Amino acid sequence: MRQQEAAQVTPEDIIHLILEEMQAGMCPSFYSNLVPSVYQVFLYGEDLDRLRPLEQRMRDEAVRALEEKLAELNKSAEPSKLKLPLGGAKHRKKKYEALGDFTVEFHENTDDDARENPLIIHSTFPSEASSDDRVGTLTERVTRRSADGQTITTATQRSGTLDARASAGIVHASIEWEDDTGAHSYQMTKDLIKIGRGAADRWVDVKLKAKKDVSREHLQIRRDATTGEFFIKDLSTLGTTVNGKRVPGSIEQVNGADVDKNLEVPLPGKASIGLAGVLSLEFKAAKA
Repeated sequence: MRQQEAAQVTPEDIIHLILEEMQAGMCPSFYSNLVPSVYQVFLYGEDLDRLRPLEQRMRDEAVRALEEKLAELNKSAEPSKLKLPLGGAKHRKKKYEALGDFTVEFHENTDDDARENPLIIHSTFPSEASSDDRVGTLTERVTRRSADGQTITTATQRSGTLDARASAGIVHASIEWEDDTGAHSYQMTKDLIKIGRGAADRWVDVKLKAKKDVSREHLQIRRDATTGEFFIKDLSTLGTTVNGKRVPGSIEQVNGADVDKNLEVPLPGKASIGLAGVLSLEFKAAKA
């Protein structure tokens, strides 16, 4: 019983990992050091249920700790040199700065390995644009702490979930499908999207509720902004088809790690996309 209790995630564990992620995710700019301000905390279901009554308290304390850490960093900031046009330099302190208010949200980790990875932190930089037209973040970091205490961090590049082009009526294509939760549709307003079941550490634009035959990141659709043509890339384990024809897989195993060969094929303006033989997407490009 004591061992089980020792393995439980505590509010202190969460806040310590958020602070570690804040510093690890720092991005130097010319006049300042930017730190992530948006933190998504994914917890194993039993831990989330146990800590749910403390959620607001954890959020308040996490934001307070982030603000205190930011003030501490600014207090101890070392002077740096700013090069002048004529070859000279002047010293000035480089400010540590968060873009917008700190935000901390809590979610359940529904991945198959959630018990082995009970605490996962997403950190991102929000767009500096207004909330009405922001396109989201460009970099997302994911730090996971496993049940045995090991910490692993990955970083991915992506565009955000809020896109001004949608509200402006700029839609490149539409996708319709039916999964375990019913019929759905999605308007593609970006030049690149990923589709799959998604996961705490696998962000996708179109998240499907389907059997595990559908990979967490199953496929990618890219639009060439110059020509307007579409291309599809298979990222899955069990395959993707377009109008019944198999798409060559782009992922191969090299020394136990996934390597993307960047193989993609043209996607017709109207196509039926099959995912592992268990789910179908109806793709239709918008008229130019």
